[in-house]
Amino acid sequence: MIQLIREEVSKISLNKNELTFSKEIAETLGIESAVILNLYKENKLDDISSMQGLLESVKKNISFFDDQTINTCLAKLIKFNLLKIDIGHKNNHKSVISPPKNTSSRQLDDDWYPAKETFEIIEMTDIPEDFCNLKLKEFKVYWIERGQKKNNWNSAFIDFLRREWVKEINSEKKLPHTIDENWYPDEDVFDILNLSEINKESALKYLREFILYWKDKGEALTTWNSKFIDHVKRRQLMSDNTENNEKNKGYSEPGKYTQDFKTRKNDNNWAKEINLD
Repeated sequence: MIQLIREEVSKISLNKNELTFSKEIAETLGIESAVILNLYKENKLDDISSMQGLLESVKKNISFFDDQTINTCLAKLIKFNLLKIDIGHKNNHKSVISPPKNTSSRQLDDDWYPAKETFEIIEMTDIPEDFCNLKLKEFKVYWIERGQKKNNWNSAFIDFLRREWVKEINSEKKLPHTIDENWYPDEDVFDILNLSEINKESALKYLREFILYWKDKGEALTTWNSKFIDHVKRRQLMSDNTENNEKNKGYSEPGKYTQDFKTRKNDNNWAKEINLD
């Protein structure tokens, strides 16, 4: 996205009585930022030696922007390295950094290396250089094997690197381990089991057998909580089925009656259901 913005900077033009700006930049950064970047591109800002100098220079050209809006836009442009403060210099405009322009699509080859501007953008993040170099090899191997053509390999690498870094910092680096004799479920486990109407007391009845089974098996897992939840649900289901079978057993076993012989002998309720008419 940053590369696209910088490519669009070169398309900006400013007439004496009109303010023109790139639609793409306005959609990405806002109209106000696009207009200020326009002024910067056309060297219309007299003082770029400080934030205050930039503020006054913008106000001189655009009287309908308030100070807060201008400061917000300047901070945004500086953050994305689209505008730089040139300390000690007035009326001395520094050109906007633009990445190399690729007019045609090409396949990635083993000699490809990110442009200087790409690393300048990466330096604005917290991504370590070692991680960047490691992922560069992975990025090249993947795309060389695919053989796909692109005209924005630098942007593709930046997006890839950011995604990989997010996964790196968010991943829990837990190694698989066997269950310990003193293992105990997290409290979240009991909250989940409560949703299945299994309380904590009932769940803990199966803890010792669970530990004994997996300790003897010797299997290593990254977490035992989910395994324990499955075990408790299965055991509870088996227990419920057993109880139901015991309740129904009295009605299904032959030779057992709920009434004594004399009562059954004198029972003529069955005759009432016979219609002789």
